[in-house]
Amino acid sequence: MGVQLSLPARLNGLASVCLRGDAPESLSGQSSRVPEPKVQQLSFNPEPKIRELSLNSETDVQEPSLDQELKVQQPSHPFPVHRTERKPATEPGELGDDGKPVGIAAAATLRSPFKPLSIALGTPLERLVELVERFLHRGPGDQFDATGRAHLSKTLSTYIQNQEKIMFVFPAFPFKSPSKKKVLGDVPDYGEELVLRRLETLARMVEDYHPAGAVVCIVSDGVVYGTLLGREESTIYQYNAKLRKIVTEQELSHIKFAMVSDLLDPSPTLNEDYVTEEEYVQSVPLVREQFLAHEVANFDLDHALAHDSASLMIYRGYLKFLIADLEGSELLMQDGKPLSGKGQERVRRDIARKMIVNGAKFSDLVALKFPTSVRLSCHAHNNAGPKFAFDLFPGSPMKAPWHNTVLEKVDGSLAVGHLSSFGDPSSYEVVYRDGAPYYLREMSDDRDLGEKINAHVTFERLFPFGLAIVADPQANLSFNDLPMKKIRALSLRYSVVLFRGFSQVNRDELIQKSSELGTIVTWPAYGAVLELKENPSLDINSSLTCEAMPMHYDGCFKTKRDANGELTHDPPQFQVFQCIDAPDGNQGGQTLLSNTVTMLEQGLTAEQRQWLANATFSLYTPQNQVFGGDHLKLPLVMKNEATGHDIFRWHESWPQHITKFRPTLPHINDITQEDSSVIGDYLTDLLYDRRFCYAHTWTTGDFLIADNHELMHTRSAFTPCPRELWRVHVN
Repeated sequence: MGVQLSLPARLNGLASVCLRGDAPESLSGQSSRVPEPKVQQLSFNPEPKIRELSLNSETDVQEPSLDQELKVQQPSHPFPVHRTERKPATEPGELGDDGKPVGIAAAATLRSPFKPLSIALGTPLERLVELVERFLHRGPGDQFDATGRAHLSKTLSTYIQNQEKIMFVFPAFPFKSPSKKKVLGDVPDYGEELVLRRLETLARMVEDYHPAGAVVCIVSDGVVYGTLLGREESTIYQYNAKLRKIVTEQELSHIKFAMVSDLLDPSPTLNEDYVTEEEYVQSVPLVREQFLAHEVANFDLDHALAHDSASLMIYRGYLKFLIADLEGSELLMQDGKPLSGKGQERVRRDIARKMIVNGAKFSDLVALKFPTSVRLSCHAHNNAGPKFAFDLFPGSPMKAPWHNTVLEKVDGSLAVGHLSSFGDPSSYEVVYRDGAPYYLREMSDDRDLGEKINAHVTFERLFPFGLAIVADPQANLSFNDLPMKKIRALSLRYSVVLFRGFSQVNRDELIQKSSELGTIVTWPAYGAVLELKENPSLDINSSLTCEAMPMHYDGCFKTKRDANGELTHDPPQFQVFQCIDAPDGNQGGQTLLSNTVTMLEQGLTAEQRQWLANATFSLYTPQNQVFGGDHLKLPLVMKNEATGHDIFRWHESWPQHITKFRPTLPHINDITQEDSSVIGDYLTDLLYDRRFCYAHTWTTGDFLIADNHELMHTRSAFTPCPRELWRVHVN
């Protein structure tokens, strides 16, 4: 039976292909580079027949029939589409005569808040490959489309078929560079935390669509390289101990660790318990001896450097960083005096070669210990498989945190580089955690909240974005004490600011403090403060119910006339929330805030951004007591006048079959309904992407200010309970 689909425009000239066979490893092809954050389709050479693995359910891997064909149509847009029939994430159940669901609506069921209800998906295998690809570092000569996708598909299909937890293996995190020109100290800092969080994010995103789960196993390679760079065993131990502490404290439950000693153990299990420092130091000599005795079949260093581009790239990288790492080291001394320039170069080349040899042994042992895993790498690779380059810091070259320092700029963005590259130390301050330097922060007086507050609050960056200002409860600070001019600046900088530990305020006080932030926007039906709780007497669609809400921005249906007299939206700049009563942690009701600036920058290609910049969408929802009834034509990309950032505007499609309330069905203008659905699903999916989406679990007493222009948001479903938030809109 024929299956209709569209392929990206980069496959010009390809009319049709036949799907025959059963093995993904036969897939091949070449194409131009696809966007990093989003998987596109398999690339095909213009050959008449290919073979592909197809999944028809989450538990079964079945071979397609030999006579199955895919008829290819060229899309009129630069967005990828699925290779197979797209199926709705939520199939319509029993519907009443009014088209609404009978019984509990899909929007009222508790589920992962990061799984959009409304979009159509391909097969489970396509979905998992797509998610993993979003985390890959793509560089010149990338081979993921040519061979890597097929290799990854074959690996993941086995996990899906066997309903097993997916194992990602990440050999990395040896120890901090010994160079004080590069790093802040000898223990992990914010750079390591960010990479650990990205690994956790990958595993959780995969688990959203693979019920058996996913885990990332970090194999520390300190033993592999430590003595070559003169690092003490105790220093390596402390580095690893702090890594594990970060994982525990930040509740990164999808990360576990293995050591070189685990690789040498023939049993399939791992030793989950970390040894004491004394035990580690005593055991290392024997472990290293056994490690160095391992022979890699058919490995020849000179041949690898001459014929393997990845080995040569890593070797050159070693030579580069060894200049700084060995500066002043005894390894470059003889009889207490520095070696000559050529002598030092010979030492560095010798160490780099030994590192390549040790790396080959280490890689071989990892492959033997984890033969079925998905292999991630901290080095740049062409992603042909079996290794895939994990994008450590999106938007930056491959920079390992153990060789670099993190700087928070005045605008709240992060830069990663050598400590010496950040210039005059008087331009930044060192932020400490647990008594050790953690990252740098450019000087700014916006965190000076006044003498009454400064000594009693801490500033904590949220992940993947945002700022938390946490007050000592013993200080008895109130939201009324905050200087709102400073808070406005911080809210524009971080897009969301959470205040925790401040005493609650009454309705009039909340209005007064919000007015200090800007001009309050009042609504005819309820005034300045909307009490977000179950309230069937006030018709604001699903806002005052237990149902999940679509991804949207407030005020998309609040209208005004633009300079040309056309009807347009009038969204407020800020949302100010106070949590009066929070649900329990297992009752749902999270608020998801999606950073559309980062989504545009990291989730889309330049071609896709340009296409969106020239496109508009139409939006309509039926009239209720507060908004609706108008047909709006709105741009998909706008400029946030307060920050200068490009922002994305959209409303998630919310069909009638998932909700007992009014539907909302956006349409991208000037294209077919099919193409509008494909693009809308693609963009909605990115809005729920954990890389760009902060999920806030409310605690009674929380205050939260969100930039309603920069962000979009939604609420997950919750069980009937006294969940109550107060919300004020401010310009």
